[in-house]
Amino acid sequence: MNKKYLTAILLVAGGAAHAQTEVKLSGFVDLNLEYLKDSSPKGTLKRISSGGLNNSRFNISGSEDLGNGGKAFFTIEPMFSADTGALDSQFRQSFVGLRGGWGDVSLGRQFTPSFWVAGYADPNWASAYSMVNSMVFFYAPYRVDNSIQYKTPSFNGLSGRFMYSFGKEDTTKAGRFISTAVEYRNGPLFVGFASEKAYTRDIKNSAQINDSRDNYLSAVYRIGGVEPTFIYHTYNGYYAYPPYVGFTSKGWDAQLGVRWNIDGRHRVHASFVHRSDDNNKAIGTANGLTAGYIYGLSKRTDLYVLASHVQNKKGVSVAYPVTWSANPASGQNPTGVAIGIRHAF
Repeated sequence: MNKKYLTAILLVAGGAAHAQTEVKLSGFVDLNLEYLKDSSPKGTLKRISSGGLNNSRFNISGSEDLGNGGKAFFTIEPMFSADTGALDSQFRQSFVGLRGGWGDVSLGRQFTPSFWVAGYADPNWASAYSMVNSMVFFYAPYRVDNSIQYKTPSFNGLSGRFMYSFGKEDTTKAGRFISTAVEYRNGPLFVGFASEKAYTRDIKNSAQINDSRDNYLSAVYRIGGVEPTFIYHTYNGYYAYPPYVGFTSKGWDAQLGVRWNIDGRHRVHASFVHRSDDNNKAIGTANGLTAGYIYGLSKRTDLYVLASHVQNKKGVSVAYPVTWSANPASGQNPTGVAIGIRHAF
């Protein structure tokens, strides 16, 4: 991303924030001291890393009252590496939409329905050390480009999400994505289901477009400050991270977790994921465990400790990582620990 372009965005957002209370500039700066063992072919890593609990990012969002209960809204989220100051080449999200009594319609780069279904049941909320992020989603997407999404109004706690992505827009199905989700929220109970189909270009044969199917079922129940969480996910098809990794596989995984807001200042969470792969060739069966503690210095500043470990059952070609910024080699069983600070602005 061009730095002058980002500066212009922030200046416009800042000016608009003074002129219209509907426009807001917010975000996170998140840095940690990180220790990673068996998480790289190079061996043990000790480093400062950006984004333990949240991506370091700007959030520029706003809405306009259109009358008769209607609103226009937008969100733009540039990301950056707080340890180096480098800007990411792609926004976290970038969408615009309309809202009314009939629901929401939004267009652009945005989270998938499965992110809202499974993400809510992730005690880490898709942080860098989330086992849901590293093992359940793995190469299944939770953000897509060129998409249109519709969210229904809530009827007695029941709502739906529908998404269609036009993909690469090159006359093929490459990058196309279709998703449907249903969510139920009633008091302390949340239950969600999402089914998604994705079309991916084969990294070894560019003329071939492969597909995959993912289904997610999740549940959360609140008991005072404690929330047990559950996710069950099935996958079947071709998955790729161009131009490096591509594989066909089938299997399932399940997550059991808990988050406990002890007193508003002290918060703990834990999550266990078991993934069972039918093929055990490109990716394999594995167990992953993560735990964390967050201490709130204020409403905006948190100190945290995160730890994760993955036990890969077989030396397959692609090993599951403990954090999205690490790439363990075949046969490694990675461990990661991070001690950090997050500030929201």
